[in-house]
Amino acid sequence: PQILGLFFTEILDSTGLFIMMGLGLNIVVGFAGLLDLGYVAFYAIGAYTVGVLTSSGLGLYQLTFWQAMPIALLAAWLAGIILGLPVLRMRGDYLAIVTLGFGEIVRLLVLSDWLKAYLGGTQGIQSIAQPVIGPLKFNTLQELYYLILIGIAIVAFIAWRLKDSRLGRSWMAIREDEDVAQAMGINLVLTKLLAFSTGALFAGLAGTLGAAKLTSVYPHSMTFIVSINVLVLIIIGGMG
Repeated sequence: PQILGLFFTEILDSTGLFIMMGLGLNIVVGFAGLLDLGYVAFYAIGAYTVGVLTSSGLGLYQLTFWQAMPIALLAAWLAGIILGLPVLRMRGDYLAIVTLGFGEIVRLLVLSDWLKAYLGGTQGIQSIAQPVIGPLKFNTLQELYYLILIGIAIVAFIAWRLKDSRLGRSWMAIREDEDVAQAMGINLVLTKLLAFSTGALFAGLAGTLGAAKLTSVYPHSMTFIVSINVLVLIIIGGMG
């Protein structure tokens, strides 16, 4: 980043966030074979949770970035379980349509006047706290790049370890044939919920870093096309 300058660092940072989301969606779509078209919702939940908890503009809470981050990750993880529960019996196109609906529901809730006092409505949330480690302040694109890089490394390592684990093999069995997987003793409910929640957790992490990167979060940047871009990323990169 110090060599490339601000413009190309912005591209690097945005790419890094998409890589993180791609690794998460790859668990849901690539490993478990569950087509999720509302994936941006989990990114939004991570970003908005950090925004609500740290923004001096909203004035609701005044936590630091590191205090708010675990709560944001927990919120995204729980959202993955909440989405997973109603879609457990669905497959293929039906699953895709319901997850697409979930993404739109989250976006419209954030935009609504009903929650404007808490989520900022169309104006979004500004003045979001940035990460600070001792004397180090990650308040520029160049410095945040390294934090995003660490995030990618952690997410990639977890995904790589999960792939060949008992859980990873269960996901792949479900992807190939749900009925045979169930006959072999795999718990479909738990395994699918773990796929959704793990993918959501990774998107939530990308959301928290995305919020820190811009120091603001807007509902207009959480559209359906973001989910499609992440899906295209893993289709081109090799699903699973």
